[in-house]
Amino acid sequence: MRRIAAILVVGLLSACGSPSAGPTVGDITSATLPNSSERIPVINLMDAPIDFPATATAYQATDHGLSRFRSGGSMDSRLRRGDVIEVTILDTGEDGLFSATDSKTLNLGRFTIDEGGFVNLPFVGRQRVIDSTPEGLQNRIVSKLRSSSVNPQAVVTVVEKPTSSVTVNGKVRSAGRFPLTSNRERVLDALALAGGAEGAPGSTTVTLVRGQHRASTTLDRILNEESQNIRLMPEDQLFIDGDAASFTAFGAFKSTGEFQFEPGKMTLAQAVGRAGGLLDDQANARHVYLMRNQPVHSNVAAASAGKNPGAPFITTKPVVYRVDMKEVANLLLMQKFQMRDGDLLVATNAMMVDAAKLMTVFQKSQALPAAAPPGN
Repeated sequence: MRRIAAILVVGLLSACGSPSAGPTVGDITSATLPNSSERIPVINLMDAPIDFPATATAYQATDHGLSRFRSGGSMDSRLRRGDVIEVTILDTGEDGLFSATDSKTLNLGRFTIDEGGFVNLPFVGRQRVIDSTPEGLQNRIVSKLRSSSVNPQAVVTVVEKPTSSVTVNGKVRSAGRFPLTSNRERVLDALALAGGAEGAPGSTTVTLVRGQHRASTTLDRILNEESQNIRLMPEDQLFIDGDAASFTAFGAFKSTGEFQFEPGKMTLAQAVGRAGGLLDDQANARHVYLMRNQPVHSNVAAASAGKNPGAPFITTKPVVYRVDMKEVANLLLMQKFQMRDGDLLVATNAMMVDAAKLMTVFQKSQALPAAAPPGN
C-alpha cells in the first residue's frame, strides 16, 4: 500500500509528464510561439469581446470586393464578329421602293457578321459593321436607300450575340459559357445559369476576371450586399472556389476528429455538441480550450511586405480561449461565440485521470523471461 501511495504522489507531482490524450493545462497556459519566448495569450471566454465573433468579417473595410467594377456594368451593344442581326426596311412614300407591292415593309432576313466584320445586305451592299451599334447601322442603311426610296426607315435587331457571354467555372453544378441578354445579368444570375454553387455561401469564394483585372469576395457577401452583385460584361469570367470550413476536436471528447460546418452557422456550444460532449469520467470541464489562428489586419505588416499600407493585408496571430463549462455564464456565451475555419477544440483530462494512468503504468506486470525450449 505504501508503494502504491508513493506512486500516486509521484504521479500527482509529475502530471505534466504523465500519459495523456493531449496537452495538459500547464502545457497550454505556458505555451509560447515557435522559436520565440512570447507567450500565446490565453483569454477566458468571459473576457473575450462579446461582439467579436458576430461582427468580424474576412475582409477589411477598404476591400471593395466586386464593387470595384460597378462603373462598368452595362450591356455592350456594339456589333461583333459572329453576331446575327435581323434587318427590316420600311418605305412610307407613295412612289418608293415598295410602291408596286401591297406592303410597305420588307424583312430582308437574318445575316451573320463575318470574321472581317462585314455583312452583305440586299439593296445596300457589303458593309463593315464591326464596333458599330444597331442604331448606327440603321442610319447607314437609310442613307443608302434614299436614292431609291422616298422616305426609307430601317430596323436592325440583334438576334444572337455569341461573343456577348460570360464564363462560369469552378465549383458549380453546371460550368459553361452563358449568353448575356438585354436584361443585363448580374453575378447571381450567372451563378443561377450555372446551376448554383456547390458549397455553402460563407465558404464559397467568387472571383471575377475582367480583362487584366480581378477581384474576389465571398458568395455570402454578394447575397447580403447589393453593391457586390454587379452587372456583368461580355467576356467576363467567374471562378467559384472554396472548401467547406471545419474544426478539429481532440482530447476528452466523446467523439474526436474533424467536423465540417458552414461559417456563421455554428456556435461553440454547437461544436461541443457535434463532438459528442465531454467524457464524464475523464474530462476536466473547467479547462476546455479553443485554439485559433486569429486573422489580424495589419498596416505595419503590409508596409514590411512592400505593400501599400492602405491595401488589405491579413496576417494571423495565435490565441487560446479558455472555457469553464461549470460556469453557467460561459454556457450562455458559448451559444453566441461563432466557430471559424481551422479552429481546434481541446478538452483536457482531469488531474486524477492522468495520475491514474501513471499508476497503471507502474502496476503493469514485469516482463518474464521466455520459457526454455523443450528438451533443455
